[in-house]
Amino acid sequence: MAILGAGVVGCALAFELSKYQLRVLLLDKNFDVGAGTSKGNSAIIHTGFDATPGTLESQLVGRASRMWPELAARLKVPFQPVGALLLALDSEQAAELPKLGEKARANGVDDVAMVSAAEVRKLEPHAAATARGGLLVTRESIIDPFSVPIAFAELAVANGVDLLLGFCITDVEDPGREVKQLVDSQGKRIGARIVVNAAGLGSRGLADRYQGERFDINPRRGQFLVYDQNTLPLVQRILLPVPTAQTKGKLIAPTIFGNLLAGPTAEDLPLGDPEATSTTIQGLMEVRAAANRMCPDLADHLPIASYAGARCNCSQGSYQICLGDGGHAGMVTITGIRSTGLTASPALAAYLVEQLRQTGWLHLRPDPQAIQERSENSWPGWWRRPYEDPQCVQRQPHYGRMVCFCEQISQQEIVDALNSPLHPRTLDAVKRRTRVLTGRCQGFNCLVRTANIISRHADVPLASVTKSGPGSALLPETKAQPTTKETSA
Repeated sequence: MAILGAGVVGCALAFELSKYQLRVLLLDKNFDVGAGTSKGNSAIIHTGFDATPGTLESQLVGRASRMWPELAARLKVPFQPVGALLLALDSEQAAELPKLGEKARANGVDDVAMVSAAEVRKLEPHAAATARGGLLVTRESIIDPFSVPIAFAELAVANGVDLLLGFCITDVEDPGREVKQLVDSQGKRIGARIVVNAAGLGSRGLADRYQGERFDINPRRGQFLVYDQNTLPLVQRILLPVPTAQTKGKLIAPTIFGNLLAGPTAEDLPLGDPEATSTTIQGLMEVRAAANRMCPDLADHLPIASYAGARCNCSQGSYQICLGDGGHAGMVTITGIRSTGLTASPALAAYLVEQLRQTGWLHLRPDPQAIQERSENSWPGWWRRPYEDPQCVQRQPHYGRMVCFCEQISQQEIVDALNSPLHPRTLDAVKRRTRVLTGRCQGFNCLVRTANIISRHADVPLASVTKSGPGSALLPETKAQPTTKETSA
């Protein structure tokens, strides 16, 4: 069985399948897992309170939201239930709150409560003074979104799943035969009896290769602003605007990393648009204006970073799943997984495995040796600081040697990431695992230090160290220099 796409959905599916005695291959064109749409989201575990009742999305999000506290502990992924407050900033929005409360209860989210304007000010002293009331959603949570696909993939690989990165599929041959052929840009072929297309924004192009059902997708760009850690006291909970038909609106959220996050926009762009993950002045100004309306004190602080994510918007609706796509047994297409994909991923994976079992394509025999949680040393160092343990530093002094002073990330934490099960080798992959390069200076002071550590560890020239894989080298290839010896901090 082959899973095309190592985003959070593909990695969750690989992990779920790894619990059984199956041969599974997880592929992606990128050079790390979670390097596409999955890396650019709002880092929130939703309750599904505002989903459309009765939909597959509502069912899966609601089920998964109750799984996450225990699952995050097993995955060793930082997770914190902070709650959310839906803010009504005028009388028109306040009139919508009772309807949203009813909708939440229809979705099985019955632990919501209407709060008055006075209660809003007690809960969130820095929220806009014009707030007319709110809806308190207690189980909305924040999480480290980068660690989730990594954790799923690491457990899947430990259980025997094969992972192939940097494999760009250009064709799917013989889709109607028992064994389908996946062909890459070099003409290499891989055979698989079951093929799951979980390629996100690439799902349409792949589906065309096997004459899959018609669906229309486009990137819905969401631009975000990141504020410095000194702004965290301004917001205690996730502050949500009253949603519209097109978007949930621009929120302000504390992050698991200690920053504040504002956004996203919702801009529909053509499929294949190279600007889908680029930020714009106009978009970021809209985000800042919306954030300042909800939290006026935030206007006194400048953002330290910005980014954009491209969600897979499907005009036929979210959570489109087609088994036997194109009339071919063994072909499965998953598309239209938008902003709730991170939340729903474990429940969606279990749902897909059950659907495959019901088709008769999979015969599930549990693997008694499959592991279902990562070891304690898998917690990221920024969450459980190694340098705070004197014995840890005594055993390995490089835990006390700082590389990133903004986020206080040590040299040994970077080495640990390089030695982790998926063996990341790019700057972006190391950043997602350690938080290096993400602080106030945005890598100005630690980029070369980090690249040098990768260079030494991988035994490659400094010029060959890349941001995200081939074509993104740190230095021009023609000016390759011998590895330099890092000086002490």
